[in-house]
Amino acid sequence: SSVLSSQEISSVQTSTQLFNGMTVKARSAAREVIATYSIDYIFIELIIQLPSNYPLGSITVESGKRLGVAVQQWRNWMLQLSTYLTHQNGSIMEGLSLWKNNVDK
Repeated sequence: SSVLSSQEISSVQTSTQLFNGMTVKARSAAREVIATYSIDYIFIELIIQLPSNYPLGSITVESGKRLGVAVQQWRNWMLQLSTYLTHQNGSIMEGLSLWKNNVDK
């Protein structure tokens, strides 16, 4: 578990994928990834936490700040990201890319 979670976090840290308007920070000690996205009047912060028994346990997706987003729309985005990361074995960077595309729409 610890090897797999550290590999996932390090893949985020070493990723060369660039997002327009979004910054991604990985904290290996806390086993979490923080994505901050801002465009126009919208400011969104997303926190993805890996459980201690990753990949057996479910990844937790939490919202930080979300200014300018309706509650129902936010829930839909969070559900899509959680489902992708948990049930479709997607990487965190792929999930963030999917999430950003949904926000951009």
